[in-house]
Amino acid sequence: MADPHHDDRLRGGDYSPSLYNDDLAPTPPEKRTWTRWNIAALWVGMAVCIPTYTLAASLLTSGLSWAVAVGIILLGNLIVLVPMALNGHPGTKYGIPFPVLARASFGTRGANVPAVLRALVACGWFGIQTWFGGLAVYQLGIALWPELASSPHLGDFLGINRAQLICFLGFWALNMVFVVKGMESVKWLESWSAPVLIAVGVGLLAWGWSSGGGLGRVLDHASELGRTPLTVQVTEGEPARVKLDPTQVDGVRRATEWRVAVTKGDGVEDLIKSSRWEPLNAVEMSVPVGAATAGEVLHVAVQLRDAATPGGTAVLRADPKVNPAGAPAKPGADLGFLFGVILPALTAMVGYWATLSLNIPDFTRFAKSQKDQIIGQTVGLPPTMAFYSFIGIVATAAGLVVFPDILSSQDAPWDPVTLLGRFKSPWVLALTMFALSIATLTTNIAANVVSPANDFANLAPKYISYRTGGIITGVLGILMMPWKLLATAGSYLFTWLIGYSALLGPIGGILIADYFILRKRTLHVAELYRDDGRYAFGGSGVNWRAMIILALSVLPNVPGFLAAAGIVSADSVPDVFETMYTYAWFGGFAIAFGLYVLFGLPKDQREVVERP
Repeated sequence: MADPHHDDRLRGGDYSPSLYNDDLAPTPPEKRTWTRWNIAALWVGMAVCIPTYTLAASLLTSGLSWAVAVGIILLGNLIVLVPMALNGHPGTKYGIPFPVLARASFGTRGANVPAVLRALVACGWFGIQTWFGGLAVYQLGIALWPELASSPHLGDFLGINRAQLICFLGFWALNMVFVVKGMESVKWLESWSAPVLIAVGVGLLAWGWSSGGGLGRVLDHASELGRTPLTVQVTEGEPARVKLDPTQVDGVRRATEWRVAVTKGDGVEDLIKSSRWEPLNAVEMSVPVGAATAGEVLHVAVQLRDAATPGGTAVLRADPKVNPAGAPAKPGADLGFLFGVILPALTAMVGYWATLSLNIPDFTRFAKSQKDQIIGQTVGLPPTMAFYSFIGIVATAAGLVVFPDILSSQDAPWDPVTLLGRFKSPWVLALTMFALSIATLTTNIAANVVSPANDFANLAPKYISYRTGGIITGVLGILMMPWKLLATAGSYLFTWLIGYSALLGPIGGILIADYFILRKRTLHVAELYRDDGRYAFGGSGVNWRAMIILALSVLPNVPGFLAAAGIVSADSVPDVFETMYTYAWFGGFAIAFGLYVLFGLPKDQREVVERP
């Protein structure tokens, strides 16, 4: 617990107004009431959500087995639990939130850099979760009023229809209610919802088990998701060879015809409409692409349909690179699956909660003891993530059994909103969509509102309160148009998750090195709120060593990110940088931790460490 003398100084007004408000102030002892149950319930509420449900299924589409997919999720969460518990320590000991803790290592002003980086990521996640919650409401609305499905489309820029937008904004408004009510409402919501969410998960697992014909049969169907139905080979000077896996098509998709479009530019969706339908028994098709050159990225679309029901079509997409004529197979291709799929997936799983591993002090500042925060996180995080992702696999695979045409719909079968929308009972729909809405709400409020609200408040505490920061988060979450972030599983899983983990890993390394190694878990709390205190770093308010180390730790991952995001050609990026990007969080964390310990604190910070 913090030194009472320091708290007295703050209560007496001995602080800089530009660094202090009631929301950022240390939590007093009488308000540190969260037990290990509250912390565990917090994690259950955050982990039980639609993205968790879809995690394992999205890994299956990369070719992993269901057991490996769940194992990667469990291992990733055990790894991220370590920085989670470490960064949670100063929150519990001193009662301070994340942006105030960051002042010790980055400076009273420099702390705004990691805080804003964390906040912007949270805004993206807030938008994604709000979109999922709005979809649940939209699906329920269609069940009650089918005409909503034909709501006017709002154009290519927005890319959604009017009813979807209204449901999205309505769910957004519900989130804002809890922002206005403050942290006690968050504690109430998480504690109340945790047993409900666990019960819903068990019920969904039971449905998948029984409806799918037993767990063995269900998991056999889950393996079908791991096969890639579409492969494309394009060699310089030759037609594109497009191939479908007939077991995928005939066994699952029920399609009888297909047509293919290949183009070097945009507009593959328009081009495919003019292509000829061909019988699906010809599972390989050659398509001319003109004078394609090596390294060029093409756009391929394949459309499937059942001739008996022409309206039921599915579009598969691929963006292959043109191979040089006569080029031999790439050396080490047998190891490509390990280094190209499994390890990036593990990095993505760590990146999934990389944000919370930084701002966990926002919650542990309310914990009764270190034991409560550590046990609560251990019990609440890894088991829930593994269990609920397994539920997602079972329910998805059972959906393939019960609704064999589900892969022929436009929406992926691993989206629970799509799956539950197949049930025609209004009561079942109402109950399940309500449960999905609660799951999304609990995750959104705790994971994606609390931290950015504090982070934005840290920018100008005199003018921005926790509530104002939460509203800023909500507005930015809308402007990011989350439905476009979720356009493809690849962009969601690898570009988004790995990309931002490259930013947050180094921040975590600096925070932990500073607090545990250099400062030996000792902070002078009142000084964190003073412009002229010891954390002002010579009056500038910025620890330039930390800033330079942050930049140096992020820099090696920039080329890989640019290639993954499609901003530059992958061929223009040396393989070593693509490999480093595969382990973005791990590499960034290790580099930042090592450099920060090596160079140490500036001279004016090397005071004798006093135990508070």
